[in-house]
Amino acid sequence: MKKEEPVSSKEPVKRRKKLVPVEEPAPLEMQEESAPVEAPKQPAVTITIQSWATPIVGVVMLVLGLLVGYYLHPLILAQSSNATTASIVTPPGSTDPSAAQQNLMASLIPKTRHFKGDPNAPVTIIEFGDFQCPYCGRFFAQTEPQIDETYIQSGKVRFGYFGFAFLGQESNWAAEAAECAADQNKFWEYHDTLYSSQSGENQGAFNKDNLKKIAEGLGLDTSAFNECFDSGKYKQLIQDDSNAASSLGVRSTPTFLINGQAIVGAQPFEIFQQTIDSLLK
Repeated sequence: MKKEEPVSSKEPVKRRKKLVPVEEPAPLEMQEESAPVEAPKQPAVTITIQSWATPIVGVVMLVLGLLVGYYLHPLILAQSSNATTASIVTPPGSTDPSAAQQNLMASLIPKTRHFKGDPNAPVTIIEFGDFQCPYCGRFFAQTEPQIDETYIQSGKVRFGYFGFAFLGQESNWAAEAAECAADQNKFWEYHDTLYSSQSGENQGAFNKDNLKKIAEGLGLDTSAFNECFDSGKYKQLIQDDSNAASSLGVRSTPTFLINGQAIVGAQPFEIFQQTIDSLLK
């Protein structure tokens, strides 16, 4: 007899799926409220640029403001790299720059004791200077000779010197000594020698002994000069001149007024030439 093989079921055995329990949502009253989301803090000041043109407009307005300030206040002088830092303000009473310049010159010329050139020249230049100022010395050596040759000698320009001694004791002594020389009609000779003798500020070049030697070298009456100088005859006058220059707004030497138009620093001759020629037209 044949041993019968057990009959296998042809139907596949079905595996039971594992049931995963699903949590039911908690009742609404039992759900925790989520933490509120904080709104981003706003800055104290918010600058909004409406368009790309906004910053350009701002720059244009700034430039216009500077230009208006320049033309309405033409005698305010900026400090110059060619000047020793120590602007000139428009005197009150007129909003017309040209009238203000004329008023300024009319008030300043009588206070300026030292001039060279034709008193009737159509152009007047007044220099505010300190005998120790190195840039004043540069102007004296490089630019003033050209102005003298081109304009002063031809009667077109009158040139004046107004002392502004602010660089120290030797500046005061030099200014006083120049006034004592002026008593003997030697101001300009003494002026020229001082600028030619610079050797640093308050280093002894303009001590009292050296200033007396300059007077002797120029052939002045040394007895009269020494008496004037030693007595301090012009000490207060020099201080008054410096105060007057400061009250006008002068902050740098050399500073120049050309018929009221200001130039600051030891500028080249061409700068003075442009201004002078424009006034001679």
